[in-house]
Amino acid sequence: MAAGSMAEAAVLGVLAPGGMLTAAQIGEQAQITGCSARRAIGQLESRGLVVAVPHASLWSITPRGRAAWATKFRRYAR
Repeated sequence: MAAGSMAEAAVLGVLAPGGMLTAAQIGEQAQITGCSARRAIGQLESRGLVVAVPHASLWSITPRGRAAWATKFRRYAR
């Protein structure tokens, strides 16, 4: 699995339980660098799997992201 996909899986795994987190919190909980977290968040957002809360710098998983986590990425969870 490519490094980007692993970071994306880690981000979805952190967001899957629900709630809203900053990119720094996501990176910390996913145990990836801040740069990797922001890159993964951007990729996931472009595919509609995560969404930002306007003006709050908080991120949450979308229903589509939850489905992707359950079917595609979950096997790569740590």
